[in-house]
Amino acid sequence: MHKGFSLIEMLVALSLMVLLASFVIPNVLKYQNKSYQLASEVNIRTFQSAVESYYLDNNAYPVGNMNISDLFSLLKTGEYLTSSPTNPYYKAAYSSSQTKGKILYSSTSGDDYALTLYGGDGQTVQITLGRL
Repeated sequence: MHKGFSLIEMLVALSLMVLLASFVIPNVLKYQNKSYQLASEVNIRTFQSAVESYYLDNNAYPVGNMNISDLFSLLKTGEYLTSSPTNPYYKAAYSSSQTKGKILYSSTSGDDYALTLYGGDGQTVQITLGRL
């Protein structure tokens, strides 16, 4: 008598693993994307807090349209932020070339501003924050 598994037993086991994976993987990816979104929202609120601190010291918000790396450079010189938050989609510091989870800043007069966070597709606006 031979010891081991038959071809049929191996195919049945493989089929069950594939079936199980077809249910598990989409749910894991859904929660992974949700965690990226939540981490991005924490990051934009960190920048909002730093911009508000800038306002308290200067009686005006930074003026201009900036990507988040330019805004970070400005806020770092005033020591409002000491390190740049990490873009969760790329697991690296924010840069102007990133599209997923990008954050844009705009202020035309220094009296108000808008911080806009884009979702994982780089097109959909996830949240827009302004003056507190």
